[in-house]
Amino acid sequence: MRNILLSVANFCRVLVGALFVVSGLIKINDAMGFMYKLEEYFEPGALNLEAWTPYALELGMLASIGEVLLGVALLVGALPRLTTALTLVLMLFFTWLTWYTDHCDPFGSKTIIENGLEVIIPNQCVLSCGCFGNAIPLTPHESFIKDVVLLILLLPIIVSAWTGGFTLNERNRSVWMYATALLITWIFGETMLEWGFPTLFLALGLAAAEGVRRRWKKGGKEWAMAAGVLLVALGFQLYTLRHLPVKDYRPYAVGEDIQRNMASADELGLDPPVYDKEVRFFNPESDADTVVLQSAYMAGKLWQDEAFKAAYPEADWDGAREFKVSDGYEPLIFDLDATDSEGNSKLSDLLDEGYTLLHISKDLESSQAHGQERINALFAAASAQGWRTAALTPSTAEDALAFRSEHGADYPFYSTDPTELKIIVRSNPGMVLIKDGIVVEKWAWRDFPASFVDLQGAD
Repeated sequence: MRNILLSVANFCRVLVGALFVVSGLIKINDAMGFMYKLEEYFEPGALNLEAWTPYALELGMLASIGEVLLGVALLVGALPRLTTALTLVLMLFFTWLTWYTDHCDPFGSKTIIENGLEVIIPNQCVLSCGCFGNAIPLTPHESFIKDVVLLILLLPIIVSAWTGGFTLNERNRSVWMYATALLITWIFGETMLEWGFPTLFLALGLAAAEGVRRRWKKGGKEWAMAAGVLLVALGFQLYTLRHLPVKDYRPYAVGEDIQRNMASADELGLDPPVYDKEVRFFNPESDADTVVLQSAYMAGKLWQDEAFKAAYPEADWDGAREFKVSDGYEPLIFDLDATDSEGNSKLSDLLDEGYTLLHISKDLESSQAHGQERINALFAAASAQGWRTAALTPSTAEDALAFRSEHGADYPFYSTDPTELKIIVRSNPGMVLIKDGIVVEKWAWRDFPASFVDLQGAD
C-alpha cells in the first residue's frame, strides 16, 4: 500500500512540477505583461493595493521564478518539506485569487478609504488571471477549477514529503520522472502553446540541478542546486526584459493581420457571443419584485402587458446583471486607433497597402528618447523609399510637438490608447514594421536595426 501511495505521489510530482515550470516560463517570457496584470489587481476597484504598484515588476519576477524553482524542486526531490510548504502556500493564494476573480460582480461596488474618508467605487473585475498570460487566456472560473485540481494533486505530495517518502531522487527515479515530465511538457507545448522551447527550458533547469548535484562536494547541496536553476531562470528573465518576449501570443505578433484582428464577427461572417441581462422589476408601494431576463422581456413585449406593468411599475436597468449565454467570436483588437491633433483617424492609412514603420512609445517622457538618433535615421531612409512613417503615443499634441522639436523627429505623431500601446510592443520605445496591414517585425529599442539595409532584411 505504501508503495502505491508513493507511486501516486511521484506521478503527481511530475504533473505539478512540469506545470509549475511551464506556468513560470510563460510569465518570465512576458514579464511586462504579467506586471500589467498585477497592476490591474492592485487597482482600488480590485484588491485596493495601490502601494504595491511600483513593485509590480519585481513581485511578478519573484512569483514567476519562484514557480520555476518549486517546479524543478518537486521533480528532483529537493528540500521536500520546505518545497511542499511553499508550494501549498502559493497554491492556496492562487486559489483564493482565482476564486475572488471568479466571484467578482462587475456591477457591484466596494467601499475604500481615500484621504481618511469612506468612498464607494465600482468594482474593477479582472477578466483573466494571467496564469498562462496571453498563451492560454483562461476565464476566471477555468483558472479557479485549475487551481482546485492542482491543490488535489498536491495533497499526496505533501503526505509523501512529511512521511519520508519524498526524498532527493536516486538515479532510476530521476530517469523516469524527468523523461515523463519532459514528454508531458513537450505535448503541452506543442498542442496548447505551439512552442517547443518549454521542453528545452525544463531540460536546462533539470540539467543545471543535476550538474550541481554531481559536482558539489560541500554542505548545502540542495541549496546549491536551487542556485543553479535560479541562474537559468534569471538569465532568461533578464534576456526577455532587455529585448522582447521570445514567443508573442498577442494580436500584434509578427505575422498577424491587424485589420482582420480588428474585424467584428459580422464582418467575418462568424457568430458573435450572445449576452443577456437579469433585470429587477419592482413595486415601490408593495415591495414586490421579480427578476426577468431582458430577452424574455423583449420577446414577451412586457412593456405592453398592463397586468405586468401594474404589478411591477419600476425597473432597475442600471443595476441589471449582464451574463454570457453562449460563446462566439470577439475581435482580438478593440481600441486601436491613431488620431492626429485635430482628432482625425489615420489608422486606415497606416494599415493600407505598402510599408509602414512605426515608432511606439507608451510614455514619451519615460522612454528617455532611447535610440532616437537611430529612429530618426531609419525613418528618414524609409520615407525616402516611399514608406509611411509615424509615431504612436498617448501624449498630447503639445507634448508630442515638444518631443519632436527637441529630438529632431521629422515624422507625424498620432495619439493612441496607452493600454493598446503596451500590448503592441513590450518596450518603451519600440519599433514595428508593417506591410499591407500585417506585422513583419518588431524591435525593442536595444535591438533597433543599424541601417535601412538591415531594416529591409526583416521583410
